[in-house]
Amino acid sequence: MLSVAALSLVAFSGYFGYSHWQAERDARERSEILDAARQGVVNLTTMNFERADEDVQRVLDGAAGEFRDEFEARSKDLVAVMQEARVQSEGEVLQAAIESQSGDSADVIVAVAQKVSNAGGAAEEPRGQRMRVTVQLDDGRYKIVKAGFVQ
Repeated sequence: MLSVAALSLVAFSGYFGYSHWQAERDARERSEILDAARQGVVNLTTMNFERADEDVQRVLDGAAGEFRDEFEARSKDLVAVMQEARVQSEGEVLQAAIESQSGDSADVIVAVAQKVSNAGGAAEEPRGQRMRVTVQLDDGRYKIVKAGFVQ
């Protein structure tokens, strides 16, 4: 009888130990997803004509797949326009939440405030926007593979 109780205790401890480990792993993964989405949106919404090449590279470093390829293909034009118009923008993430998650990718809704100014004297008050980004595990790190504004 004692061995049955001991065996039950070991099984019970193993089950709850595994459950705790799984919960911690899931929480860590959600945190990594949200961190990647937040940083990716800041990178997309914060640009300065004086360091446009570095800003574009930062976006590329946090991107993967078709999104990265398309952004890279348009990056020279983006840099030229930013430098010509002397564009400066600053994005600040207000909130982010995982909308859905499947396997190694997740859709994240991000609320961001962006302030933009340019050589023409335009200086906007921070404008609130919502973005939906898809992040996917790429070489051990979550990166943006899709981004767009939510209406």
